[in-house]
Amino acid sequence: DVESKADMFLPEKLHEAAFRSGTLGNPLLCPIGQLHRATVDSLAEYHERWYRPERIVVAAIGVDHQQLINLCIDNGFADLAPSHPAPAADQSDSNGSWFRKILATGGANSRIAVPSCKSVYTGGTWFDSKPDVDFTQVYLGFKSAGIDNEHGLYVYAVLQMLLGGGGSFSAGGPGKGMYSRLYTRVLNQHAWIESCVAFHHCYTDAGLFGISASCRPRNEHALFDVIATEIEAVAATSGKRSSFRRPYASQEGASLFEVKRAKNQLKSNLLMNLESRMVQLEDLGRQIQVSGRKVPAEAMIQHIEAITPEDIRKGAAELLASPATVLAQGCVDGISQFCPQVAANHGIKL
Repeated sequence: DVESKADMFLPEKLHEAAFRSGTLGNPLLCPIGQLHRATVDSLAEYHERWYRPERIVVAAIGVDHQQLINLCIDNGFADLAPSHPAPAADQSDSNGSWFRKILATGGANSRIAVPSCKSVYTGGTWFDSKPDVDFTQVYLGFKSAGIDNEHGLYVYAVLQMLLGGGGSFSAGGPGKGMYSRLYTRVLNQHAWIESCVAFHHCYTDAGLFGISASCRPRNEHALFDVIATEIEAVAATSGKRSSFRRPYASQEGASLFEVKRAKNQLKSNLLMNLESRMVQLEDLGRQIQVSGRKVPAEAMIQHIEAITPEDIRKGAAELLASPATVLAQGCVDGISQFCPQVAANHGIKL
């Protein structure tokens, strides 16, 4: 039962609440009421609509580009016909098919056209009362940058590292983010909070940034106040307190030291992941599929290095400029009642 797995089910509901107009809000998990429509014919229609030759991305590492082209041609890719006839100017000549032409121009520095459908962020709330569960789950999300906003993408990646977080128990060790804000300012200060972690879901033209947390029942209204404070805090000017402050929060806006540490951790995670050839292959395929080009690791490092504390502050302030998305499951009476007032205290729009 997917609904019993909060880590899978709640992010889906978060997207449905954040993008109510469809697009990114369309469910990935089939609604129970739609199961009767999953017939042999409907599945065949779905396959024909999306699994088309012109949507294929062929990615490989450790092989010469021309050799890859030859392998694709030898295995029949060059003979695949597009689902819809191309304009006369784009028709293949006698030397090869349309796919052969794509293969020949798909080098590392080329850009491939990617179809787009603009997403529309709306924000919203969703509360699911389940008083018998052990923990109440709370999500607070905001519209953030997508892949088409390259600078903003790296700003929120650094901000996610800066906030960090995790569970109330951790084995520790290097690189675990134990000095991140959500550990030092939230988990280490409130014994009743079970988990608290920053998230960033990133797509072509939009993103969803926020904090997810869980606690024992009857503390959910206080939990929402705590995570709202952390979002407001990073949007404050360094050295200045936010409007709703706590005595142990000696500093609000992100310091140069915090930003530098977050950038180092992000670079470390990036480079360590790219040591795996499987990760390299998946990264190459996803980048070509989403943006039509490959961004080398060196360029990513340069973008990360360019992020400043002021970029972090502005990025966090831009989050507060859009309506929030608030989701809670469990004992939700407190948060549903006090959510508007708490949000207004932190400058959060609902």
